[in-house]
Amino acid sequence: MIKSFFAVAIILLYTTVFADIQRDDDYEFPSISETMIIQEPLTSRVLSKAQEFLGTQYKFGNKGDKKTDCSGFTQQVFGEFGITLPRSASEQSRYGKKIDIKDLKVGDLLFYRTYKKAPSHVAIYAGDGKIIHASYKGKKVQYDKIDKQYYKQRFLYAKRIVPKYEDFQQRR
Repeated sequence: MIKSFFAVAIILLYTTVFADIQRDDDYEFPSISETMIIQEPLTSRVLSKAQEFLGTQYKFGNKGDKKTDCSGFTQQVFGEFGITLPRSASEQSRYGKKIDIKDLKVGDLLFYRTYKKAPSHVAIYAGDGKIIHASYKGKKVQYDKIDKQYYKQRFLYAKRIVPKYEDFQQRR
């Protein structure tokens, strides 16, 4: 009975998570640890973890419990779930599947051009037209609206982080 339940749960998870994956040559996968726990949807867990950082002071080039910058923030949040992202926003922008802004889901990464042409800021989509991010201007981790003029003018693209099929197979 329990084995059947887990088998059905894994099949449902597989079809839900991996059904829409399109293979692209430009798609890079983050590394996924073997300890990743599959319970509630990753999107709600990512947002819950991100909210724990609200109010954390901003400091460029830092990552930690006391101070963080935008990419350190996303690296720590996703790292909590065994997803290893690189350190900079520019490097993080090479991971995931590009998605249209109108198709955003909670947990998607949004990349912005702030002080250079390449992605130099990253935020996590929090739903309801909001992002959660380590804000240089606000000097802390906070919410902002994605339609705020500052972010609209600097938006480059959004990406969805999806574990690759082989990682899913290894966890079975």
